[in-house]
Amino acid sequence: MRSAPDTRTGPREALVLAAAVAVLAAAALAAGAALPLQRLVADAGLRSAAAHPPAPPGGIPDVTLVALDPRSLRAFPEWPWPRGLYAEVVRSLDAAGAAAIAFDIDFSTPREPEGDPAFARAIAGSGRVVLAAFRQRQALDGVGEVEIANLPLPALAHGAASLGSVLMPVDADGVVRRAPRASEIAGRATPSLAAAALAVALREPAAGAAPSELVLDYRRSQPPVPVLSIADVIERRFDPREVAGRTVLVGATAAEFQDLWSTPLGPARPGVWIQALAYRTLAAERAGAATLRPAPVAAEAALAALVSLLAAAFGGGSRPRRLAALALLAGALPASAWGLLVWRGLWIDPLVPLGVVALHYALGLERVRRRFGRRLEARELSLSALFRVGEAAAAPGAGGGGLDLALALLGDVVEASGVALLRASGDGRLDGRRIDWQRRDAGEIGDLGTAAEVLSARRLRVCSHGPRRVAVYAPLHAGERAVGVLVVERDRPEALDATQLRTIATVGTQLALSAENLRLIDELRGTFDSSIEAIASAVEARDGYTESHCRRLALFSARMADRLGLPAAEIESIRLGALLHDVGKIGVRDEILLKPGRFSEPEMAEMRRHADIGHRIIRGIAGIHDTTCACVRHHHECWDGSGYPDGLAGEEIPLGARIVTVVDVWDALSTARPYKDAYPQPRVRSILRKGGGTQFDPALVDLFLDVLEEEGEEMLAFIDGRGGTA
Repeated sequence: MRSAPDTRTGPREALVLAAAVAVLAAAALAAGAALPLQRLVADAGLRSAAAHPPAPPGGIPDVTLVALDPRSLRAFPEWPWPRGLYAEVVRSLDAAGAAAIAFDIDFSTPREPEGDPAFARAIAGSGRVVLAAFRQRQALDGVGEVEIANLPLPALAHGAASLGSVLMPVDADGVVRRAPRASEIAGRATPSLAAAALAVALREPAAGAAPSELVLDYRRSQPPVPVLSIADVIERRFDPREVAGRTVLVGATAAEFQDLWSTPLGPARPGVWIQALAYRTLAAERAGAATLRPAPVAAEAALAALVSLLAAAFGGGSRPRRLAALALLAGALPASAWGLLVWRGLWIDPLVPLGVVALHYALGLERVRRRFGRRLEARELSLSALFRVGEAAAAPGAGGGGLDLALALLGDVVEASGVALLRASGDGRLDGRRIDWQRRDAGEIGDLGTAAEVLSARRLRVCSHGPRRVAVYAPLHAGERAVGVLVVERDRPEALDATQLRTIATVGTQLALSAENLRLIDELRGTFDSSIEAIASAVEARDGYTESHCRRLALFSARMADRLGLPAAEIESIRLGALLHDVGKIGVRDEILLKPGRFSEPEMAEMRRHADIGHRIIRGIAGIHDTTCACVRHHHECWDGSGYPDGLAGEEIPLGARIVTVVDVWDALSTARPYKDAYPQPRVRSILRKGGGTQFDPALVDLFLDVLEEEGEEMLAFIDGRGGTA
């Protein structure tokens, strides 16, 4: 009754099909249509391969990092540092036996009269120091944008063993995957910092290679690159064995320097760490070891053509055998790609070949549909009606994602008295959610016990409920995921024939895919929320004094909105507004944002622009509610109209912004900032009460203090154990 139609393909048809699909795949590769997804797949492969790193090359010094980290900045708070400190770094590393010392630091401008000569003497005395060089574009009055070469001071460069370029290209998605072997700086080819350091470590002359690119072998991130704090190196509080015979790269890892980049292994990797990966990649090349290299486009096109030919050849068998062969081929592609990546460093992207397999599978389904349509015509069923069922199931605008309309159309096609879709939760069990269609109200459709058994068995079942009532239970799955059970009932004594049963099964598949799409939409909403969290983290990371500030605001603001009895959607909008309220500080210059003292009037004016900047940033984000935008723009408005940017007063200020204002001031007073210590809580509460009616909505001040008194400790402890000082 449920036998599948024959879908075998003749040799000539198979060859034509294979050629057509191969041409499509080659065109997609040549046009780069799949490049964004290919990058994501390649990055995932690298993350997995990094757990199985290749052996380090023998006979070549490995690398150690000396980091300008937050602890060092606290140990030596004067910035920029006197060059005498860097001289001490060179002497300390020389004494420990470093094979080469490379600075990923800009030394292009003079500093103090005593420090520069001391640093120059240390560089010349070492003979193993590599200094950074780079170029940048800068706008000059009356000239326009010009390219400027940043080279070390001649006095420093004269004694250096070599200069190295620290330029790094960034792909369109913001990820660093390649490094130049050399760059054109000041009219000549300058080797990369990693290449220059390797040459010094091996006591070889620095190669003046023509500018070309090196694919960074992120598999070699393991074992982890040793990291020493530069403060420990200056004060000689480190184990010399971590330096002896190794190449040492000196650079910034603290977030304050904003030298953090996304890599295939994740975000926020310091530039000097990427230089270390470039060094390890070059060292492996120098030793003749296999390094990461992507397959040429021509080779990938040839692989796609071969896969297309094999997939078409499988079409000559029965449908179960064809599906099994396609599944085996689809599984072999990523497994083979991963194996080659781990053991040979060769990355053959499996995405387009997998698309070829999927296309062959889809074309096979199309052949099934054509034969199925002819059988429906033979039984005088309307093929167009069946198509409408599929279209309704996929329609995004209808209630229930179009599922209710699809049920109604299916009921018409098979002359049912009622149709129900019983939904399943993520653990594969029916969870009580359902969508029903009935010709007339005849009670609840379907037996839940029978439906649960059918879902577990994954087999269609026909049941009789009385002498004139027949029900069909069809389990719905999207891949291995249980979606629910489709129940079709009709009040007629005749049994459904094989064609009608196959119609129900086919529509059930369409409904399963549509229901799965609805679940994916919910996951996209979760991804949106995660992206908002990431933006808030970026703002907090830029201003190290306000760590977790946005999260505290989000938690307390949402709790206040809930206490006010606001709808769930508005509570969420206020929570997002609190998370993003300071996003405009991205547009404020560091010398103002991170200034330790009080602001001058011009500086205060620029700082106040962050509310308007933040509003302009987020208002164009799809899915952001007006309430969220209002929180970002108006969280510095005052109850008496003295705030900014629009000078709103009283209830002219949106409620969400008034809530965020109270929590923002509380958190600012309760935490240490560059210009003040944290205030004790009794004083903070007193300031808030005094501000009621002038700066704040007095009712919201009372509400916030109640929330703080009753739930404050638990809420602060909830924020990653970094809850603040309240």
